[in-house]
Parts: sequence; structure tokens; C-alpha cells
Amino acid sequence: MKLRFLTLGAFIALTSGFVPSSAMADGYQRPREPYAAVPFIGWTGFYVGGAVGGAWSAVDWANVNLTGERVNNDASGFIGGGQVGYNQQFGNLVIGAEATLSGTTLSDDFHSTKPAAWTYSTDINTIATVTGRLGFAANQWLVYAKAGWAGGDIDVSGRNAVDRFSLSDWRNGWTVGAGLEYKMTRNIGLGVEYSFIDLGSVHYHGTTALGAPVNIVNQDVQVQSVMGRLNFHF
Repeated sequence: MKLRFLTLGAFIALTSGFVPSSAMADGYQRPREPYAAVPFIGWTGFYVGGAVGGAWSAVDWANVNLTGERVNNDASGFIGGGQVGYNQQFGNLVIGAEATLSGTTLSDDFHSTKPAAWTYSTDINTIATVTGRLGFAANQWLVYAKAGWAGGDIDVSGRNAVDRFSLSDWRNGWTVGAGLEYKMTRNIGLGVEYSFIDLGSVHYHGTTALGAPVNIVNQDVQVQSVMGRLNFHF
């Protein structure tokens, strides 16, 4: 009798150990923790976008012959425009090129204290750049530096109670800057960028409405900007 009970117990133990193994063989598995793969986000390709922000200009005239004095037209204002570019990624290194076109509200008046009572103005209407970029990428983040050509559409003018003049010029110079961009998705990136732009120093020669000669010596224009950017990557 004891032998029968021992045999029955061994059979039940063996059977109970075999059942889970059979269930596993039939495809049953314990549920696993949910796993969401992070998609690979690269930086190679074309992109277009827009940017808005603030800008500050430093504008000095060394001398203007109408009153024989130095003129300052420093200003602050709004800047906004668009950009188009291309990136090529090599590991963590990103090399690219970008072109931008922006409009500004940078404008300032200088009121002379000399008897002729002239008011001198400088308006920076448009700024364009073409730059090379070198950056370091870490998944969805890209930090970069840039340098290249810059140009600007500049209006220089003066007026008093009886006379006035206006001179326009496209100025060429250079720019450097740095930025940071974060890809929210594979195709949409948000960033911020700082730029320093030097449009050089030039002489202006012209005449007033009444025919008086106008000579402006060494008008120097520099602009700094900080802009928030939205890019669409392809």
C-alpha cells in the first residue's frame, strides 16, 4: 500500500512539472514589460524654415560735412525672415550650408545741435547671409557654429526745415554665429541662434534736394541678433 502511494505521489509531481513546460511549448509566454523603441533621428538632408527675434545695431558716422560732426545711429528692434539649408552628417559631426533673408525694423534718428538743425537717420531694411556650418549632433540635439558672407540694404538720410537728402546702398560684409536645435520629430526642429554681422565702413557722396554736397565719412554698421527658429527637415 505504501508503495502505491509513493508511486502516485511521484506521478503527480512529475505531471505537475511537465504541464507548464508543455504550455510554454504551445506558445504561452509570460507578459513582458512594454518597450518603445526610440527612432533614430539623423541630420542629413535639406531643410527650410522661419525665424523671428530681436536685433541691435551699432551705427557710427565718423563725420558728415553738413554740420561737421560725428553721428551715432544705434538702434534696437525686430528681425524676422526665413532660411534654407542642407546638412550632411558623419557620425556625430554635421557639416552644412545655409542661406537666410531677413527684414528688420532697425532705425534711428540723430538730432544735431548745430545751427543748421539737421536730423540724420540710418535704416537697416534687409539682411541676407550665406554661411557654412559645423556642428556636433547627439541624437535629437545639434549644436553648431557658422561663418560666412553677409549683406544689407541700408538707407542713409538727413533733413532739416528747408532741405533733405537720401542715399541708399547695398553693403557687403561678413557674419559669425552659433546656434542650438532640437528635433521634436524626424521632420520638425526648434532652435535658437545668435549672429554677429559686420557690414563694413563706407563713404557716401551725394547732394541735397537744394544741391548742397553731402559727404559722409566712414559710416560703420554692425548688427547682432538672437532669433528663435522653426525648421522643416526633408
